[in-house]
Amino acid sequence: MITIILAGGKGSRIGTEKALIELESQKLIDLIVDSVHGSKTDGFVVAITKNTPKTAEYCQHANYKTIETSGDGYHEDLRYLLLRYPKFVSVACDLPFLRSVHIDALIDAYSRYHTSITGSVPRAIVPKGITKGHTFEHGGKELVACGINVVTNSKESLPLIFNDPLLAINVNNASDLSFARQRDCVF
Repeated sequence: MITIILAGGKGSRIGTEKALIELESQKLIDLIVDSVHGSKTDGFVVAITKNTPKTAEYCQHANYKTIETSGDGYHEDLRYLLLRYPKFVSVACDLPFLRSVHIDALIDAYSRYHTSITGSVPRAIVPKGITKGHTFEHGGKELVACGINVVTNSKESLPLIFNDPLLAINVNNASDLSFARQRDCVF
């Protein structure tokens, strides 16, 4: 299964292309690529848009394969990608604490259930002070989608719950970036 790194967002809340933000000495996109390389995935491609010309240029110099989507929205881009890839792992480019084991767990869950899988974290363990993503309920628990999924054409999606509070951190604004930089030394 291929991984598609979603790096085409406008970055309007943080004011820059998120894939190119640096933590310590690495760009977010490179942190994600390192995690993908260490996983069970069959390679990766970076989804870019007209909103991310600097990311496209960086990917070209880094020899990262890219695919351009419309940039009209998350769901529109996923539908476009599903036309080319019948199933894939989608990873947001702004997840500084994503690790290979998270990707492998998604692939393993797909192998068991053969449906879309939504990576999530219990809302109760999400660190205070960070922007919470999309929340939803499952089995009486409030969960936060954490930006990693197995995407298929299935109308059903099962949550895969990670008990890793740092996985809930998406760098969406200056506060999230500051939070991530303070914890970067942990890894």
